[in-house]
Amino acid sequence: VFPGGPPVVKAALGLDIDKEDLGGHAIHTRISGVVDNVAEDEPAAIEQVKQFLSFMPDNVWEMPPRGDTSDDPNRRDERLLSLIPRNKRRPYDVRVILEGVLDEGSFFEIAPDYGTSRIVGLGRAHGYPVGVMTNNPYHRGGSMDVAAAEKSTRLVQLCDTFHIPMVVLMDDPGFLVGPMSEEQGIERAGSRLVHAIIHSKMPWISFICRQSFGLAGSLQYRPGPHLYRRFAWVSGHWGSMHIEGGTTAAFRRVIAEADDPEAKRLELEETFQRISSPFRTAEASGLDLIDPRETRARLCDFVELAQGVIKTQLGPGSGPTWRP
Repeated sequence: VFPGGPPVVKAALGLDIDKEDLGGHAIHTRISGVVDNVAEDEPAAIEQVKQFLSFMPDNVWEMPPRGDTSDDPNRRDERLLSLIPRNKRRPYDVRVILEGVLDEGSFFEIAPDYGTSRIVGLGRAHGYPVGVMTNNPYHRGGSMDVAAAEKSTRLVQLCDTFHIPMVVLMDDPGFLVGPMSEEQGIERAGSRLVHAIIHSKMPWISFICRQSFGLAGSLQYRPGPHLYRRFAWVSGHWGSMHIEGGTTAAFRRVIAEADDPEAKRLELEETFQRISSPFRTAEASGLDLIDPRETRARLCDFVELAQGVIKTQLGPGSGPTWRP
């Protein structure tokens, strides 16, 4: 995929390059994000198209089609109870959560090789289509980089256009910081995601599984008058800033003036960690804490409730429509 092939590039730039290195699947699925998914051959590609279209209504005036309902909506996956490591720097397989929460075998991942710090796609909850966003702690700690923000924006717009409820499973440490993010324009990419979220109307439910911090974490919430629910696992921690970064920022002078600044910083962090509690935070922020094994049941109940709301939203939306 390219606007000008190797001969044009050679004539314009004097550069010798073959078509795969110029615009092959590896370029566009991993770097540019122009292409979402790759298939081994034509039959496999057709199967992916069929799976994607199975979530879509024929048009914006119709309800998203319900699929198989044989998977028990009250199924409890025992793996979820011990999945989140106590060491918050240790990664875990977030796909276990997807398996435990969504209908069995229903998840269709979109752009799996692009913006890999986030996993996005479509799935089903008790047969109903849902959009899915979650962080992937195995890649950049699950932080939001430009590519992850772009593919999240596209999913939000897709689901809003076709009235598909959104479920967010959160382990968000915030935006990816540093010179590379600044050079790529992380603020612009984040702002576009904010714009898409605040203008969306589809039902939205969020679960804080491990953490939600900073502006990137706040993007997983959907403000406004439209149907929205949020819950937190007992393993969850959330706020405006991590204890580590917040301690350094708020107590900079105290730390700098100490005889041993590093020891003082660790002492302060340990103090705040001891009094940190998801129960206290939930009480202050109005969240319901749930057993992780209840997540699927809560989601299925929400999606069932959402069907009545979706019926009132059918038709073209007034906000930004889906852009590929």
